[in-house]
Amino acid sequence: MYFFPSYVAWREEGGAILVTSRLRANTVKLTDPQVQEEFRAMAACGGCDALRTELAQFLHGQLLLINRQELDAELRELKDVMEQTLLVTIMPTEACNFRCTYCYEDHVPRTLRRRTLDRIQEYIMQQSPKFRTVNISWFGGEPTLCKDVVLETAEMLQKLQQECGFVYTSSMTTNGYLLSLPDFLLYYNAGITSFQITLDGFSHDKTRPHVSGDGTLQTILANLQALSQLPKEEYRFQITLRYNILPDSACDSWYDYLYTLFGQDNRFRVLVRAVGNWGGSSVDSLDLLQGDGIPSALDRHTSYLKKIGLQSAENSDGPLSMICYAGFPHSMVFRADGTIGKCTVALYDPANRIGYVDDTQGVLLDEDANRRWYRAELAPECTACKDMISCLNLQCPNARRLGASGRCDRFTPSQINMEV
Repeated sequence: MYFFPSYVAWREEGGAILVTSRLRANTVKLTDPQVQEEFRAMAACGGCDALRTELAQFLHGQLLLINRQELDAELRELKDVMEQTLLVTIMPTEACNFRCTYCYEDHVPRTLRRRTLDRIQEYIMQQSPKFRTVNISWFGGEPTLCKDVVLETAEMLQKLQQECGFVYTSSMTTNGYLLSLPDFLLYYNAGITSFQITLDGFSHDKTRPHVSGDGTLQTILANLQALSQLPKEEYRFQITLRYNILPDSACDSWYDYLYTLFGQDNRFRVLVRAVGNWGGSSVDSLDLLQGDGIPSALDRHTSYLKKIGLQSAENSDGPLSMICYAGFPHSMVFRADGTIGKCTVALYDPANRIGYVDDTQGVLLDEDANRRWYRAELAPECTACKDMISCLNLQCPNARRLGASGRCDRFTPSQINMEV
């Protein structure tokens, strides 16, 4: 039996039938009326039992019509891409210069010791040449508080990439308060080209105050406006402006304001997420979106973004694009105290720990503990889901582990080269 896999879609346009694979990013155009009639009949049946006609043979040759063995081979190829990808998140410090009302971290001022950093750097140097793609993400706490550690490690990776030829990308999740133009250029020139920065609308100073109690929005906006003046053809960075929304979060006026600042610059895009209760004490005082109110609120915000032409950072529908970083077999989070985890949200969950950094022995990983995060079989309904190749049932391993549904908030698909 030959069938159209769930990642193949078709539409009629301008008298033609266009058949597209999201996996291979290829499209065929059927214009002959008899061929179109045969295709419609084939589509109505879900495929055909044999490749008897020229159309069936052509669609098969384009990998738009396949059998079960060929689907399994395609999925194995996707898994191979994941196997060839090293994802390392480093938390150089868990201290922070903000006191966000919904933060789940304890803000204990832990910072990487020199010997721990040396062992982490040695591990990355040893492992990186074994992979096709290497992504280093910087997280915290606030990583810009440890600028020297970040730059030293990033420059080390740049030199290694030039020697070994793997694809190297690097990103940073930062509050943006210390991301001045001179410092941004240091990070950018060291290969860190993707940044996620949260701007909580006109209520930002209330939800994301400085540790001193002062507001932070205007300082961050001034930094971002300085970056936006850099020539687009020379500085090809990506800045995701995250907006953590509550039931009363402004929509229209805030996005109109952002559009006046960054609407003409495709290096800036907006990611909208509902504030969640991931731990911490202060979040209990907030009125959070609940249940069905979350998707409706998100839809309202993203619809307005589309209406005014402000670029959205919602996950693409390409291969592996919905998979959380924790779902990759060779992913790990190095915390400032030397423990190694998989998820930056479940920081204090014992099940999150998959190893530690020993001063003499180096990086020690528990593969059994690691495997529990990335081993997931496709459910029967997965093969019929249009998002099968984007998700592979690994959209949020932490939520799956807890028996809940959900999505990873931090992962940005553009950070990783996922061409298959």
